[in-house]
Amino acid sequence: MKEKLTIIGIIPQYPQHSQNNIYAKIKMPPVGILSVMSQINHHPQCREVYAIDENNYNGPLDYLGLPDHSFLQARQPAQLALFYGGMSNSIPRLFTVARQYQGFGAITIAGGSHVDALPQEALQSGIDIVVHGEGEETILELLDVLVKDNSVILNRAGLARIKGISFLDETGGYVTTGKREPICNLNALVETDLTLVKFLKKRWSAIPINRGRGCNYHCEFCVVNTQYGKYKSASVESALRQVIKYADMGYKDFFFTDDNFAQNPAEAISLCRGIGDYKRKFRKKISIIVQVRSEAADDDELIEAMRYAGVAMLAIGYESPINEELRAMRKGVTVEELSARSQKLSDYFYLHGMFIFGYPARGAGREKPSFTIKERARYFKKFFKSSGIDTIQLLNAVPLPGSELRARLESEGRLLPLSMVGWDKYDGLFLCYDPRPDGLDAFDLQNMPKMLMKKRYLGGFFSRKLNYGNWLNWVYIATIGFPIQFLAFYIRRFVRNLQEKQRARNILQGALPLHSIFTVPLVNAWGDVKRGWRNLLVKTYAGAIMKRWLKAYRDSDYNANLQRLLKVGKKTG
Repeated sequence: MKEKLTIIGIIPQYPQHSQNNIYAKIKMPPVGILSVMSQINHHPQCREVYAIDENNYNGPLDYLGLPDHSFLQARQPAQLALFYGGMSNSIPRLFTVARQYQGFGAITIAGGSHVDALPQEALQSGIDIVVHGEGEETILELLDVLVKDNSVILNRAGLARIKGISFLDETGGYVTTGKREPICNLNALVETDLTLVKFLKKRWSAIPINRGRGCNYHCEFCVVNTQYGKYKSASVESALRQVIKYADMGYKDFFFTDDNFAQNPAEAISLCRGIGDYKRKFRKKISIIVQVRSEAADDDELIEAMRYAGVAMLAIGYESPINEELRAMRKGVTVEELSARSQKLSDYFYLHGMFIFGYPARGAGREKPSFTIKERARYFKKFFKSSGIDTIQLLNAVPLPGSELRARLESEGRLLPLSMVGWDKYDGLFLCYDPRPDGLDAFDLQNMPKMLMKKRYLGGFFSRKLNYGNWLNWVYIATIGFPIQFLAFYIRRFVRNLQEKQRARNILQGALPLHSIFTVPLVNAWGDVKRGWRNLLVKTYAGAIMKRWLKAYRDSDYNANLQRLLKVGKKTG
């Protein structure tokens, strides 16, 4: 009997500077490649299907301190190597490892938004086949074509019959087979198995649950709508099974990776109620983070359901507190709406705000804001204070491959060349385009987001030098701070609750329970105190990350390259 196949999936490591990003610190695998691999996990022609996440890896290392793929191949030779190509900053590492597996004699296949948008680059860099769009159905067809009698052959004639892929023919010519129809029924897919990831170094920070894909909005900087189209989702029951499965394995923290958890509010409410019922019936402690748009604040039923389920934090893409920039992004919201909605949501959830600083204006007739970079910074700082946001992530605009933003900047000749600003710099830490046509200084625009983050998490000179690690804040809380804070929060909540009760009484024309006037503010005040402690803990941790983040930026060759490039551009101009 011939030996069956081994298939490995590889999630490539971030570059060193990106590893200091808070998102890299959170150990959570991308769901897409694992969903694809789950479809073939029990395929009759496969002996073993497994993945390694190079960002959370505890196996043998090579002489560079990177995962030793030679060891993995010697341990159990893989005939097919699948690669996650969704993060532009990890693309250089992906290509390095892909060439290594080609040297092992394996066929290499990659999918994800970056390689989807730039397939010819991937095919010249160690990838044999690029999968466009969704890969769950495509991978099954690829196995039928590539695998014959338990051996793998790059059957190009057979590949030409599979929709939604690209490859090179025998002469090195580029072949693409056209667009594949989207997957209509996500419930027909095998549910994602995260345990396919082997050699884990740490337990996952949170379990990623992906119920839906796609988006009904058309933000210029995003690639989700381009890659997946309008939002679609698997059943509520499917997502609930995933939560139960990993909760029974001892996990308490969950992250729903849908770009907008509330894209279908009715289904989101139903799912939240199901999770809440499960928690109470089996006495499970579950904490959930979801990504939503600010419009979630307009749905009180959704808010109540999310609280019932244990949603603790909302990650919201505010993007900008400047209306001109929001219009350029096609965000479909105003600053006034963002502020009001954010203040409401902050009463119920921790808020993590994601922002883009200095978004590039549009076209030849671009709408140029009438304020400087420093004035923009003041808008951001004011919004941070007034909106009730607990934590922030502030980055430069990233012209991701496949996005309309990149296409626009490329048509305007504003993209910085990859020879100077490579894909590894596409993580928001580095400016990747020329902002001078907008009347902005490149170095000021490059540095301001980092300065705002530094101010937020490290404070000013006094905090950095005399209050190192926020030790003064901790001493204050441990001594006289707690009673002072609690009393201040209670008085504020009491007055606010009294006003709300009076409004409700006027509407209902009846007496309301007297005890709730005192007890509700008591509970809310305790929540406010805990929120302050939690945010101080996050600030202390994030401050340490910021120091490493800024050091990585200073140690890079980026500033020298940018200065050299802009000098050349100035002479050319």
